[in-house]
Parts: sequence; C-alpha cells; structure tokens
Amino acid sequence: MSTKSPTAKMRSLADDLRRRSDAELREFIRLRPDTVDPIPADIAELASHASSAGSARRAIDGLAAPHLRMLTMLSRASQPATCAAVPVAADQQAQALEIVQQLWDAGLAWGTRPTSAECEVNIVTAARDALAEAGDPGDGTPLDLAMVPITSVPLSLSKTLDGQGGQHALAAVTTVAAIAEHWSVNPPSCLKAGGLAVRDLNAVSELIGTDELTAAFWIELAAQARLIGREDSQNAFFAPTVYYDTWRLLDPGHQWAPIAAAWLRMDRDVDGMTSGVGERLSVLGEVPAHAWRPELRAAVLQLLDEVPVGEVCEFPELLAALAVRRPRAQVDRVRFMAEATIREADLLGIVARGAMTGLGRALIDHRVREEQLAAVASSILPPVAEEFVAQADLTLVVPGPPSPALRQLLNLVADVESTGGAAVFRVTPESAARALAGGLSPADLITELKTKSATPLPQPLEYLINDAARRHGGVRVGAANAWISSDDEALIAAMLTHPQATELGLTRIAPSVIVSTAGGDALLSFAASLGHIPTLVGDGGESIAVTRPAHRAPDPMQTVEAGIDEVFVVALATALRRSELDEPPGISIAAPHELPRMPTAATAQVLRRAQTTQTPVWVGYADNAGSMSRRLVDVVAADGGAISAFDHSHGRIRTLVLSRITGAVLADDVNLPPIDEDYDTAKERQ
Repeated sequence: MSTKSPTAKMRSLADDLRRRSDAELREFIRLRPDTVDPIPADIAELASHASSAGSARRAIDGLAAPHLRMLTMLSRASQPATCAAVPVAADQQAQALEIVQQLWDAGLAWGTRPTSAECEVNIVTAARDALAEAGDPGDGTPLDLAMVPITSVPLSLSKTLDGQGGQHALAAVTTVAAIAEHWSVNPPSCLKAGGLAVRDLNAVSELIGTDELTAAFWIELAAQARLIGREDSQNAFFAPTVYYDTWRLLDPGHQWAPIAAAWLRMDRDVDGMTSGVGERLSVLGEVPAHAWRPELRAAVLQLLDEVPVGEVCEFPELLAALAVRRPRAQVDRVRFMAEATIREADLLGIVARGAMTGLGRALIDHRVREEQLAAVASSILPPVAEEFVAQADLTLVVPGPPSPALRQLLNLVADVESTGGAAVFRVTPESAARALAGGLSPADLITELKTKSATPLPQPLEYLINDAARRHGGVRVGAANAWISSDDEALIAAMLTHPQATELGLTRIAPSVIVSTAGGDALLSFAASLGHIPTLVGDGGESIAVTRPAHRAPDPMQTVEAGIDEVFVVALATALRRSELDEPPGISIAAPHELPRMPTAATAQVLRRAQTTQTPVWVGYADNAGSMSRRLVDVVAADGGAISAFDHSHGRIRTLVLSRITGAVLADDVNLPPIDEDYDTAKERQ
C-alpha cells in the first residue's frame, strides 16, 4: 500500500487535490458542491468535474467583486502567476494574499498553497477561458480590494427576535400540517398536463387564509420536504406521503428542521406559478428549475448573518452589499431573490423584522446537522400544548402547537378555522357527526373533550354533540347488497318515493326495512343526502364505524444534497483519500458467516445508520449475472434507488443499486475474530 509521491512535480489540479490535507479537501468540497454531483469515483474525476467550463463558471459567478478582480488579473498574467505581479495598494497586500488563498481553497487556482506574495499559482484553464472577454480591471492602476461594509442600525426590542421567529416557525409547521391533513381526506386531482388546478390552489388559499402566492409557496415547500406527493394511478391525485405519517408524530422543532432544510434547496419558480405575466405555470407541475435561485438565496442569508446580532440591514443597503458580493449576477435577479428570500424566510421564522434569528443562524451553519438544527428549533419554538380552551361560540383555542394526540382529537371533532401561534378549531354539527361516525359514543366524545379542555365544556358544545347523537343511528344501512332499516315508517315510505329509488333498486320487505340492489356505500350516500346521519351495520348486527379514508402518496426517496450535510463531506473526503492508494488494503474487519436476507426498506435503514455513524457495513450484493458476493463498504451517500460507497475490496467509490443488496450488517455488530480477507471479495478481485 502506498500513495502518490509527495515530491513529484505538480502538473494539474488533480495533483494539487491529492496533496491537500483532509481539512483542505473537505473545504474544497464545501465550496464546490456541484463537483460531487454525481459523486466522483476518485480524486482525478473530482478534479475533472471542477475543471469543466460549467463548474468553473458557476464558481466564478459566486465570487465577490474583489475576488473577481484578483482572479481576472491573475488569469491574464503568464502562468504560473504570483500575487506580487498584481498591482495592489500597499495597505491591501495582506488582503490580496488572503483572496488568492481563498481562490486556491475553491480550486480556481492550483499549486502549492500560497503563503506569501511570491508563491506561484496556476489559474485553471476553464476559469481563464470564462474571463477571457472581461476587460482589464484597473488598466495598470492598483486594484481596489475593499469590500463595501454592511450598514446596519440597532433593532428595537431585539431580545424578542428569537421569540417572534419561533412563533413564525410554529405557524409554518401548523400550515404545512393543515394542508396535508386536508388533502388526506380531500386529495386534489392532478391535471392531465400535470400540476394542480387553479381551483384547488384557491381552496388551499382559503383554507390557510392567505394569498395565492403564499399558498403556492407552502404547497411547493411541502412537496420539496417529501410531505406531499403525487399518487400515480388512473386518476392521479396529490396527497400526503407515507413519510408524512412519521413526520406528523414529531415535536414541532423536529418537524421544522426538514422543512427549513428543504427550503434552502428549492430551485423552482414559485412566483411564476401565480403571476399574470406570460404563461401561468401550474403548482406541482412542470416548472423550470434554476441553480441560481438556491445560490442567491444562500448569498442573501450569508449577508444577513454577517449583520451583528441585535441590528438590521435596511433593504437598499442590503441590495448594495449584494451587488458587490455577486457582481456577475443579473441586477433584476439579485433584487428578486433578495425580496423573495426575506419574504419566505420571515414565514419560516428564519428572519424576523428583517434580521436573522437564532433559527436562521443555525440553519446556514454547515457544521450543524439536521438533528442539531431540530434541537435548536425545539429550544426556540413554543412548548407543545396538551390542552385547549373551549369557548361558548363552539371554538376550541389551542395556545401553542398541539401535541400529536391533541391534534388527532381536534382533527376528528372540529374543523380548522385559523392557524398561527394560537390555532382555532370550530366544532360544527357536521364535525360532531364525523366524530360519532368514527366510532365514538356521545359520552366518550364528551369525556375526551373534558379531559383535554383547560376549562369546563360550555353547555352549547355538549348540546350540539347530544343533538348530533339523537340524529346519529336513526337510519341503519346494511352492506349485504344492501338494506336500510328505520323505526320511522314514514321515513321509509319517503325513501321509496324518492327519484333515486328506482336507480338504487329499493324494495320494501317490511314496514321498517328496505332492501337494495346497490351497495352499502351508495345507500350511505343516499341517506346522507337526505339529511340523515346513518350508521353502518355489520353481518352480526353490530355497528361499524364509518371513517373517512386517509389518502397517501408513495414516499419519494430522499436524496443527499452534496455540500450541506457535514457527515457527507467527511465521508466523501475520507473515501476519496482511500481511493488514491496504489493497492486496496486487505480486509481486516470480521465478516459474518452468513448475511441475512432483508427487505429493501430494512436494508436501507441499516445503510442510513452506517452512513450517519460512519461505520463500515457488510452487504450482500447480486451482480448483473446473478452471482452473489459479500462486500465491506463505507456508505458515502444515498441517492434515489442506489448508494455511493467506498468498496474495500476494490479500493474505490462504487455505485450499488439498492434493490440488488440482499442484506446488510454493521461491522460493529459482527462478533467474530478478524480475518485477512473475505473469500468472496478475494475471489472477485482475482
């Protein structure tokens, strides 16, 4: 086992990346996340990605004005170039060297890390080509590398900033849950051309009490966070995903974290879905995606993060500072993304009154993982409410985010009237009948409400439930193709004379019994259309609870966003470093005698645990010919139906299809004496 010689002459960016320390390699991956999508097999491929024209142009577009000026001058000089060759004011020499070091960190310059103005660096060819048409900055005069300072003013009541952000974050979680719960019972159909109909968008807008643009934002964000999705069938519709059932049981802090992380990645044109200019786009439909959106969003958030705590940067000053930090970006794009970012960040609690909250500062810190972000959110968001306040106007006010058990009860017995810091639910005759049809008796329902109410139940609420109970069960429907019975013979006679009687095939077989050729569902709808609240009766005469079906869409696979998760950065850098060994090391980690066969979902769970804990894992894998082998791998990332992992037997990063992995066992769970190498992997290497 040996690595490339450190004394060999450096000839390319690949040689440079090989000689960088682990910390420097990780920093390069953070600064150039596009170079690891798709994940490279080795450092040579990583350098190839970074040297491409598209990647270099994207890195240049993210440079601030001083960095762009310095890079342009270095690219015009003979290669290799030195920092000393660039005319800079005497008081900015140290800043010039720091800028060159930052260009080296980002892989736009390669060579030995510059530690003085005389150190030579090479500007990558793609960067020189991208800047070939730019004019010479300064025309021989010293460059001005000064950065426009951020102008800010003290913020009044700054100590309440995090509290306000927590309230907004809570409202965001409640709003997303309200949309998902509504679509669980009333899933909107998917248009033939794809996307959501305007009437369904308007229905969501009315549900959450906001305008179309904000409603479109919440819907798109819920889809980005994998909480709602499309159910592809003959009559496709949108509904909560299977993942939503897990998410809805979490506390609000752990619910907010994946939503906020998903917002950082959003690249779809939400504003174009509601604007009247040009062709209107469909929410959840085929919408153009632009890489500059998340990049400029991150730039706005980074600038807000530089503002001292307790102060705020006014919008004109914010635009002026952004123009210096993104000089190559279009002016209208910068203004548009600044406005959209602040508006959306305010809805999520990331920004409040134009200033970054504690939630926002934690969100953009690359060292903070999603679990840590959830912990920060849990400490800032208001505590979970276990009780509500019942009022005489039949409303139930929840002073805070309801717990999962309380939300389940409220969704059953009441309808959402408003969301926010204090959500309001209203009990109506229809919602009370819905709760009774769900299997609760009137006494049980009243007892449940008394248990969760912080105040005595008002009499009007008990009267409403008891009145619904008197009408409940007055009509009984049997599902034996099918029958209706009622103690009210006049009611039976009225049904027989109804215009739908012939269509339903109604026949009276007793003074209080009608049989039908239609099914029980049709008779339930028929009785309900006449204003009755029927009960469904089983074959043994017992009452069967009539519940509303909960629609679910398939759970989309979660993809790893390169450069965001610190675990991913460390795992990839480690795997790339190992791939540079001349020979793969022998496997000295104990292998199991037999790998269990596992369902794909269980295997994916083990692999996620291996990736999170950075633990080697043994997997059983079937190749194209159907041959089985055991492999020891270090999971780097999971993307759709495959994983990228460092294969110890091959000494390089490989892609393994998840459906071909028959089972997985963490190396720490194997209690066997170590062996030099597994027989299967040794045979495969031969």
